[in-house]
Amino acid sequence: MLKRLELFLIAAMFVLITAIILIIYTMQREREFKDHQNTIQQSSVQGASYAINLQLLNKHRHVRLFIDEYAPLLSKLTSFPMDAKTAANIKYRLQQRFPDFFTYTITNQQGIPTLLDVDSLVGEACQKDLKEFAKIVKNSNSSVQNNVFIHPQPFNYHFDIMSPLKTNTNTASLFFASFYVKEITDILKTHEIPGQTLMIVKQSQPTLIEVSKEGTRDQISRAVNLTKEEQRLIRVYKNIPHSDWRLVALPDTEFEKQYLYSLWKEAFVVIFIVVLALFLLMFVLIKYSKVRITD
Repeated sequence: MLKRLELFLIAAMFVLITAIILIIYTMQREREFKDHQNTIQQSSVQGASYAINLQLLNKHRHVRLFIDEYAPLLSKLTSFPMDAKTAANIKYRLQQRFPDFFTYTITNQQGIPTLLDVDSLVGEACQKDLKEFAKIVKNSNSSVQNNVFIHPQPFNYHFDIMSPLKTNTNTASLFFASFYVKEITDILKTHEIPGQTLMIVKQSQPTLIEVSKEGTRDQISRAVNLTKEEQRLIRVYKNIPHSDWRLVALPDTEFEKQYLYSLWKEAFVVIFIVVLALFLLMFVLIKYSKVRITD
């Protein structure tokens, strides 16, 4: 009887030590997983934000190059804004140069559009932004860039690139071009990794989603505002220069839960196998000892 009790105690101690080691090891793996997720989120956000910033800088540069290249046409349109043929010619050249081009206009010094039929394409938000940028250009002696954000035009959510435009009369007007966000969404798609969702939100309104890999907020399949819980989960983000954009990595809690569940399930399966093996061993030993006693 004593030997049987000793066997039980030895087995229990062995199971306890095994369980403690496995629990400590699993907790360490859990911490490593969370640290790894945080590291790759930082790397993903850093890479994507750099690519988006570069995309915007290139867009500004190419718009300025377009203005320089087609200065005579633009100057003619500035002087004769009713010239539909010249306006159409410029639009065609913009479509050739920029695959993601949506629309354009030219404004006066106050930032008010001078071309015909712009109200349907250059909405209220765009016109307000134009007026604000016109004030900045007027008070600045250096090259300036407009603050990029999404303009909610019905069925055509887009962002705008603005640049000062010198005319024959030496008065400063503005050239304004709108673009779809496909190139931005492609960046989000290529940088997004399992376990997170990359989103662009507004710096000035951090709960409002601007762009995800699905497109602008009118195209996404979820609510356009982040919940308080989602805001709490965000640990990694990066503000995009010269924009009202903030790139955030929203962790996928379901992905993390499933991984941790499989981690702990694996540990408990190992403990169960150890317990089962010990009990089988004890059963064999006890049975063997009984046979020897009988003999």
